[in-house]
Amino acid sequence: MGTHFLLKKEGLENIQKLNTMHINKIAAIISEKLCQSFPDLHLSQSDLFIQLSRLDMYTAKMPDNSTSAKYVYGNNSIYFNEILNLDEMDIPVIHECIHYIQELKDQKGKLIKLGIYDLEKQTGLALNEAAVQLMSTRTQKTTYDSVTYYGLSFATESPEFYPLECALLEQMMFFTGNEPLYFSTLYGTPIFEKSFINISDVNTFYDIEMAFDKLLILETDLAMLTQKLENIQTNKKSTLLQIQIDNKKKSIRNIVTKTQNKIIETCFKKKFLELNTFDDIREFEADLQDFKNLLILSPNYEFYNNFCEKMQIDINFKKDQIIKYGKVIDIPKDYSAYLPVEVTSQKLSKIKEVFYTLKDFILG
Repeated sequence: MGTHFLLKKEGLENIQKLNTMHINKIAAIISEKLCQSFPDLHLSQSDLFIQLSRLDMYTAKMPDNSTSAKYVYGNNSIYFNEILNLDEMDIPVIHECIHYIQELKDQKGKLIKLGIYDLEKQTGLALNEAAVQLMSTRTQKTTYDSVTYYGLSFATESPEFYPLECALLEQMMFFTGNEPLYFSTLYGTPIFEKSFINISDVNTFYDIEMAFDKLLILETDLAMLTQKLENIQTNKKSTLLQIQIDNKKKSIRNIVTKTQNKIIETCFKKKFLELNTFDDIREFEADLQDFKNLLILSPNYEFYNNFCEKMQIDINFKKDQIIKYGKVIDIPKDYSAYLPVEVTSQKLSKIKEVFYTLKDFILG
């Protein structure tokens, strides 16, 4: 695909190349922010500066000033909104620069991975977008905001971009820790995937990965329908569009709630199996309490409270065993269903089907 066609497809106009001084200044700011924000990754600021300073950078008129920056991987270039103050690198700019850092190519120069997004396996596109957004947000030392979208209320570090995806991703990170996600996002390693599978199971990870893709497709559809509604003149068409919008919102609520419940049930039940001492149990009970801060709530949402009540019965069972025998000698039989299982070929087929739809929205 030619460069001219790529830029036209992105809606970029009035393109002006930045000079070396501007490019080096941007590379210095971004590399410093990443190193300061993620010290545990032991990033080399000089290596990041060199990498970013080799990136072709331009200013351009963006369609409807929709974003601050856009990385076009087809020609390895980043385009900044012409109205942007280049002395202040905001979150969308950092987001796009991380996309460039993520690139992993084969010996022939073919792009094969962007962090968690595996182009060869055709998985992880939406999950990667959320991971990049979360890392970008954390370079700015932002605080949590309480928001409500589509009838879902929650606290998020990223209220404007991918808020639901970031909130669900933070729930996953509650069990894996931060570093596995950071490493996988920047270096394309499977550490995050393996870490989450280890505390849940294979099917759960792939179900969640596919749910992220479906969620992003629905949000994109919803934005298009909402824009159409604003331009509709007749009441009949307006009513039909409103019905479609309401259905999309309902689907989003269902996917988010189902995904959250799957994370809760699978991860906590898997962790429950490993409780053998009173110290383990105290830590587990504290985790149940702390997780409440990450919940995405809707009216009449009772799943988590009901889950905790049922879990407490099984916790008491383990406590009694430790008191009686000095150790846990048995577990409730129903937990055998949460031991790891292999992902089925049918699930992989569904993931690929969702990927092809989503790829058109994000990458064109």
